[in-house]
Amino acid sequence: MSIKHRLRSKKTEELVELVQSGFNEALELIVERYYPMVVKISSKYYAPWAQFEDLVQNGLVGLIKAAYYYQPDKSGFSSFAWRSIESELKSFLTYLNRKKNKMLTDAVSVDQLNVEESEEPGYIFEDSSVSTQKSAVAEIILEQAKQHLKDLEKEIVELWASGESYEEIGRKLNVEFKKIDNTIQKFKRIVREKISPILFNLFFED
Repeated sequence: MSIKHRLRSKKTEELVELVQSGFNEALELIVERYYPMVVKISSKYYAPWAQFEDLVQNGLVGLIKAAYYYQPDKSGFSSFAWRSIESELKSFLTYLNRKKNKMLTDAVSVDQLNVEESEEPGYIFEDSSVSTQKSAVAEIILEQAKQHLKDLEKEIVELWASGESYEEIGRKLNVEFKKIDNTIQKFKRIVREKISPILFNLFFED
């Protein structure tokens, strides 16, 4: 019998406690158990100008964040997760509105006619389907990953997570492209192997 199968009978609060102790299988079960809630809340905030898949992805970020930051003495997990998911969706929609307004402003500005979309910061995520979302889970990933990084590596990852390109990072820190790329790949390995494979799979898939 697999570990994940044995965990299925546990209460959600017990699973959350395991998540906060670094038990990856418990996080997978929470995502599986609360996915219908994420879809339900995402449906409430759906609009034609927002991709539903993007809303669901942001809802999952809110759920994952809830699992890491839940405190049992404050409220039940379900209500805490609901608020966290809604908060993440509201932040995402606010971001989309700002982006839409910026695009409209740029469209009527002669000086901005040649601005490329690549100037939009990518945050911590590489895949285009999630690059627009604010990295709600970035603080979790970064803080835990920093324990495994040297000082210069921390600076590189923080700049990259904030949307800086390799070229900009190299210029600011006076480091070579290879060092930057090696550090980012190391960071991804830490997320996948030491923190949580599910976070890696959600946000760093090729």
